Amino acid sequence: MPAISFLPFLQSVPLTTRLLVITQISLSLLVMLYRLMVQGSDMPWLVLSPGKSWLYPWTLVTAGWVENNLVELAFSALSLGFASRYLERVWGPRELVRFCLVVVIGGNVIAFGFGWLVFLVIGQEDAIYGPPFHGLSGLQAGFLVAFTQLIPEHQLQMFGVIKMRVKSLPGVYLLISNVLVILLGPSPYILIQFGFFVAWVYLRFFKLSEDGQFRGDRSETFAFQYWFPPIIRPYISIAANKVFSLAVKLHLTQAWDEPSLGTYQSLPGPGGARAEAERRRALALKALDARMASPAVPSPTPPPATTVPAAVVKVEGE
Repeated sequence: MPAISFLPFLQSVPLTTRLLVITQISLSLLVMLYRLMVQGSDMPWLVLSPGKSWLYPWTLVTAGWVENNLVELAFSALSLGFASRYLERVWGPRELVRFCLVVVIGGNVIAFGFGWLVFLVIGQEDAIYGPPFHGLSGLQAGFLVAFTQLIPEHQLQMFGVIKMRVKSLPGVYLLISNVLVILLGPSPYILIQFGFFVAWVYLRFFKLSEDGQFRGDRSETFAFQYWFPPIIRPYISIAANKVFSLAVKLHLTQAWDEPSLGTYQSLPGPGGARAEAERRRALALKALDARMASPAVPSPTPPPATTVPAAVVKVEGE
């Protein structure tokens, strides 16, 4: 019987991905050990409790890497490893870390505000002193949004029976989140919705392309209304446009018809930005397919240098 070794697989995992998984496992085991020693109490300086975490602001970061039991930890570590491994190859380590921090911190900031809002409106103390927010579920939703942007039409087969396109996965995960929130309460399952929203906003409006010339993704297919059923998309579009216009007036983001880093100044006429963005998106996806199809292990002879188009483009916003 041949020996089974995980060494080749570990060698294929990029360094940043390994560090992220190690961080999650270490913090989760530390919290589990603390709960065993202190009779089930949560560690207040690592998880997010709106009523206490104002004393420990770093929990906005650490809470996203803590799981409360071994089953959750195993699932989260596997999803983090596989997703980060792919995105690190596409985006690079710096952008992967930036994306993780933006989604985790952004989702936890919203969760903190949500807890206090519920407490102030209806006086529910569990909203700020109840089960703390923790775990990777928000970042997992963010990974699904990123995959929807990069490989939306890729088809997955789950359990040998269910076939589903990547672009459908965020909606399924959000549906699961809604059911869990209704049955078990908002903490920590509502983080899935917060992580989804933060990831979409970042990728839609702020993520810098590889060549440094674009921010965001202007493609119509990545607009906010396309995450909803067709029958309500026109109404979502109207609301999203109003929110976008308000964000532009408050200088929270840039209007689509404004030049970004000098790139769109030469685009011809109305609709030019969208057409150019769609063209660049198609080129980027083609380049991404070519990159991911290339062998992971380098050949003995270094290949000649090539120029790869940007993997992320800037497109229409809602």
